[in-house]
Amino acid sequence: MKIGWKRGYRVAIVAAGALILAGGAVAVAGAAHGGKGKAAKQHVAKKLVRSGVHADVSLIRADGTTDAFAVDRGKVTASSTTSVTLQRADGKTVTIALSTTTKARGMVALGKSLLVFSRNGVAFRLLGPGARLAPPIAAMASQQKSPVVHLQASFVRADGSTHTVSLDRGQVTAVSSTSLTIKRGDGQSVTFTLGSTTKVNGHLVAGGKALVITRDGAVVRVLARGAGTATG
Repeated sequence: MKIGWKRGYRVAIVAAGALILAGGAVAVAGAAHGGKGKAAKQHVAKKLVRSGVHADVSLIRADGTTDAFAVDRGKVTASSTTSVTLQRADGKTVTIALSTTTKARGMVALGKSLLVFSRNGVAFRLLGPGARLAPPIAAMASQQKSPVVHLQASFVRADGSTHTVSLDRGQVTAVSSTSLTIKRGDGQSVTFTLGSTTKVNGHLVAGGKALVITRDGAVVRVLARGAGTATG
């Protein structure tokens, strides 16, 4: 799974909370479109990290394997060798367990902001002030030998509002002015309804590739690459 964007597709994906940083909206888009990734990745990552305080993500890879994890962002109110407690901006306090395999970047200190990635209540990565986002994202992506073909994230913003964002990528098998069907790498065919507010970037055509971004059940953007279109 490569991280990057095809030239011309640098688009700020709808805020999906901090977890999409790692899981990957950026990574999935990169896998679909290639190209100049570093600047776009950092821009989108910063934009997303400011928008969410909690998120739950699930994903499916082309080989059929799945993964699920959560992300929480807040100020550290308590910390020990076995757990860390955050006060999130939505008013919620969460305590997450630490283990000997938890990796930390940046400073973890009382009163300071912290981004915590966890599975089943146990943190696997901590990002404190001063930590760069790119290395952790790249490290997580490098562990994925099969590309992500579906990702769903349910997230909470600082104001308490909740949203769901989904991403699907695959080969276009049918397309019209009102619908789009893609076949993902895991063999699943998915049909989407295209509305008047759906934005399409690129050449959307049967046989080409498409990354479909859905927000709260409605398709908001399609990043398309027609068959035979060069990347770069």
